[in-house]
Amino acid sequence: MKKLIGIMFYFLILTGCADKAEEIAMIEEVSEPASEETMQPMLLEYMWCDFGPDTTEEAMAALTADFNEIVSSSEYKVSSAWGYIPSFETDLYDAIWLNVWSDEKTRDMGWKEWGENSADAFQAKYDSVLACNEEKIFHFSGTIGREAGEWTAEPPFQAQFDFCNFNEGMDSSNLKASLQKFNAWISAAEEAAGSKSSYNYIVHDPLFDTATAGGTVGEYDYLMGGYWQNMEDKESGMANWEATNNGLQDEFDSIGTCQQLSMDGYPIVMPAI
Repeated sequence: MKKLIGIMFYFLILTGCADKAEEIAMIEEVSEPASEETMQPMLLEYMWCDFGPDTTEEAMAALTADFNEIVSSSEYKVSSAWGYIPSFETDLYDAIWLNVWSDEKTRDMGWKEWGENSADAFQAKYDSVLACNEEKIFHFSGTIGREAGEWTAEPPFQAQFDFCNFNEGMDSSNLKASLQKFNAWISAAEEAAGSKSSYNYIVHDPLFDTATAGGTVGEYDYLMGGYWQNMEDKESGMANWEATNNGLQDEFDSIGTCQQLSMDGYPIVMPAI
């Protein structure tokens, strides 16, 4: 069922904005450049959601079209929004909705604007399609790690989340130093391949008590989100990493102990280009 809904997430993007050719072109050719501006920390807002009895392809298309219309006219916009379908079994949620905000002030004003102008009508119309749990909203400070190559594949993209605890004697300074080596390894691999990789990652610093979150994993210190445009890129990239990381994986393992979860990802509100 969740795989079917994942397909609906894809179709809602294509059909929900079918009258906007420019937006469709952006969906077909996704690029997430990491400029100096986007390298700055951003506020990531994850919400647990459940599908309802009226979830259909048509209903999801209408939901996303209406949401994009609200965002387009908002003074305090989300920078982008994304849907995730877990590739593992869980009874906690059917999907996760991610809002990306430029900062906390924009988030606060955006939610205030939403509550005053849109929330009641939107929820009355779509709660039986997709309902997100207000008690399960989790915020992170997120920093993009590198500039990925252009994404040209159709959704879903692949997302891999590593929930990690620092090992004894290790902290964020050790992680930062190893990530600099990691970026150098990626650059060398891209140079050898003659093209940019679709891989990107975001370092997530939780802004809540992870011990009391009640999620799939327990307490953790940081979260690494890795993203590829499709499964083929993920599998080939991981194979190359395993073959050529020259001990860097051992260095990461010495810094933190991690639990890994994977999801299929779908764009909901595309980032402005």
